[in-house]
Amino acid sequence: MKAVSTQTRTVRIGGETLVYTLERKRVKNINLRVKRDGSVCVSAASWVPPRVIDGFVLSRGAFLLRARAQAENRRGGAAPRYLGRPLRLVPEKGPRACVRPDGAQLRVALRTPDDAESVRRAVERWYRAESERLCLQAFERLYPQFAALGVPRPEIRMRAMRSAWGNCRPARRVVTFNSMLAAADEACIEYVVAHELTHFLHADHSPAFYAALARVVPDWKARRARLKKLASELFS
Repeated sequence: MKAVSTQTRTVRIGGETLVYTLERKRVKNINLRVKRDGSVCVSAASWVPPRVIDGFVLSRGAFLLRARAQAENRRGGAAPRYLGRPLRLVPEKGPRACVRPDGAQLRVALRTPDDAESVRRAVERWYRAESERLCLQAFERLYPQFAALGVPRPEIRMRAMRSAWGNCRPARRVVTFNSMLAAADEACIEYVVAHELTHFLHADHSPAFYAALARVVPDWKARRARLKKLASELFS
């Protein structure tokens, strides 16, 4: 279907500017498409007022900003978060692989900083190592409270997961944490560790489970809510 005309428009979403391409076509509805590179295309009939189309785009603002962030991540242009703070990837030339937070930036030194796949792998390894370090720190702080209740010291493992922040297998005495947990703030990391250790006391998510969890993390609901929001940004 041939476009009648094409123009570029901008809208402001939560303080951010979003640019989209508007195509005037012989269509019944306003249609929106997000390309893999994060660019947004909208098609609408010639009689639909621009303000109505802008409103349609704004109504999907949160989704569009997430899609743009995910596209930047795929390009190696941005790291999601570190300890709850948004960071910007800064690939740079270096004699050896080194990833380090520097204020609002995550500096990634590589021999080939222009290679997006190398940057992605370096950042992935860094997240796994940081997540393990932070989870072990939280575990050492919390475990004495569970040891006093007879919980055996479990083996700690890390794994890339998209549907959970942690996993507990009491029968095997194994607790596995998401290798992206370093993206969350320390209070949320502590909540995940406490949550999994509580499963040694209660295997399900019964009222007794949450009562036991609340004795260790009284504000667990607020921490869980932050983690759900973060998961929607990272894994949706």
